[in-house]
Amino acid sequence: MHSFSRRRFLATAIISALVVACTGNKVEKRVESLSSPTLTKKPTRIVALEWVYAEDLLALGIQPVGVADISSYKQFVNVQPKLADTVVNVGTRQEPSLEAIAKLEPDLILGVELRHEMIYDTLSSIAPTLLFNPYPPPNKFNQLDEMQQTFLAIADAVNRRDAGEGVLQQMRGTFKIAADRLRSADFTGSPFILAHFVPGTPQPRLFTDNAMAVQVLTQIGLENAWQGEIDRFGFNTVGVEALPAVEQANFLYIAEEEDVQWQQFQNNPVWKGLEFIQESRIYPIGADTWVFGGPLSARVLVNNVVAALSNR
Repeated sequence: MHSFSRRRFLATAIISALVVACTGNKVEKRVESLSSPTLTKKPTRIVALEWVYAEDLLALGIQPVGVADISSYKQFVNVQPKLADTVVNVGTRQEPSLEAIAKLEPDLILGVELRHEMIYDTLSSIAPTLLFNPYPPPNKFNQLDEMQQTFLAIADAVNRRDAGEGVLQQMRGTFKIAADRLRSADFTGSPFILAHFVPGTPQPRLFTDNAMAVQVLTQIGLENAWQGEIDRFGFNTVGVEALPAVEQANFLYIAEEEDVQWQQFQNNPVWKGLEFIQESRIYPIGADTWVFGGPLSARVLVNNVVAALSNR
């Protein structure tokens, strides 16, 4: 294996595992970009340029040395363990600071194809770099499955496969407990809408069947009432006029209650007349419920939804 080093072997193994996994789901290609990292030892100084991968590292018991958009991560992502105060901010997810990353002397960089493919060569000149695609082609591959497979790929890369399997078992256990609770409360099969009011924007996102968050909630027995156009990212941005068609569903939402745009939305006469408003079937699940995360965020989402519905 003189010209095919251990880290090259590991990278190839990851690719192979992912390709095999995807083949089972009739996906030809999932990891679009992957370096040929030469991991001569277990990575310990890892930079995460996307929040889900920072969360994945935390779930595996690893504090990254650098993360992009740390202040916003702390605002929107509410999982345990928390990022340590020593973790260095490395710019934004859209435009990470290559200088800040290089100063950290990482031995592995994790990023997302969508944002970091254009700087892949530069990143990989700093350290072995893995890019993933959390948004596989709609209707061809399940985002929830993708999240779990990427999580295990990262666990493999840091030599913590057993820990990764344990984290996923805990997540599935949370799903089962939640499903039992909803079944006992006669919520099984209940229709829902999941809306995300992004701070400072006038229109909510409604999540489609293609969204990981929806796929998580169907795991616990709920049924998505929003059958909008399938979108790569798993949501449609809509106006209030779209809501009467689904007003019989329970309205689960993520919003900062003090946000001016959200407050103005609630003053709309159409909104006030909706059936789920009239019948008090709207359920806040927390502004820091992150629906684009990993197994820890999935557990938070489920627990928050069950708690909200239980307080009906």
